[in-house]
Amino acid sequence: MKNTLSFISRRHFLKSAGALAACGLAGGLVPLPAFAGQGRDGAAPAQQTRLLMGTLVTLTALAPDPAGADAAFARAFAEMERLIAVFDRHNPTSALSALNAEGSLSAAPPELLAVLRESDLLGRDTEFAFNPAVAPVLELFEAARSASGGTASARPIRLDGKALAEALELAKPGGIRSAGGLVRLERGGMRLTLDGIAKGYIADAASRSLTADGLVNHMVNAGGDIRASGFARGGRPWSVGIQDPGHPNRIVAGTNAVNCGIATSGSYEHYFDRSHSQHHLISHVTGKSPELAGITVKAPTAMQADALATALALLPPAQAVRYVDARANLACLIIGRQGQRYSSANWG
Repeated sequence: MKNTLSFISRRHFLKSAGALAACGLAGGLVPLPAFAGQGRDGAAPAQQTRLLMGTLVTLTALAPDPAGADAAFARAFAEMERLIAVFDRHNPTSALSALNAEGSLSAAPPELLAVLRESDLLGRDTEFAFNPAVAPVLELFEAARSASGGTASARPIRLDGKALAEALELAKPGGIRSAGGLVRLERGGMRLTLDGIAKGYIADAASRSLTADGLVNHMVNAGGDIRASGFARGGRPWSVGIQDPGHPNRIVAGTNAVNCGIATSGSYEHYFDRSHSQHHLISHVTGKSPELAGITVKAPTAMQADALATALALLPPAQAVRYVDARANLACLIIGRQGQRYSSANWG
């Protein structure tokens, strides 16, 4: 699973965000300049950036009223912070942490229930390539990184075989039950991570907030998970560049974003060894990371794009492309570790 939510300590957070701000890149996707000057009906570009979810989150909109845009941005950021408090698995007061700690949660927040339902549907549709129960496996790698001072190891991490086998047993699909507002984890010790879907869900919520406040033409960039609405300057589509996984300051491809979500997953930022062979995308079957550099997915919503970028990265490239080609509202581009490219028929 993709550790995309990446909630971390504020001290580490500020250090990491400063590095991201210095290079202007985060998460594999980079919004390209598309709205200099006036927009439709005299609307001018407005933008705000905050540190949220372990990354830089930027809201951009064409706004007839700059003061009104500031207020709309404030409400959108407040909505994002409210939802972060539901899904942050590292915050002991979050709903997800309570579920992981107790194994069950009554009166679960509707947002958590909605994301769990979507996770289940996507899991069944991708042969459980998307699997929130992989958290115990991910935690083993995170613990190993912490033991080495919080930095990527010089060599691939070798996990204890027994601990890995136990974690993989906990990560088997089918252990999540929900009825009404009750959620229960069937196996003792199970824990969930929604890092591979919640950031997209939160980006969609920010987009809805901006639209409700009249900022229809906007882009939400949540550290590379993007939700685009309406158009940029002159009625042109929003433009997004795809970062080269091996060269952070290089753009290797671009695509337009019109009322859709776009997300990239791969070994861009969250990896455990310096060769990037072990990263936040982890198979619940083998405990290994896929041998790809990155995958970018376009979908109707940021939540779908976020989750599919995780799931399809764990499938062989040809199978991932077939999955996307069978669905008219999806598109994808896959970059292999040796620079190979695989794209769906409607990528562009």
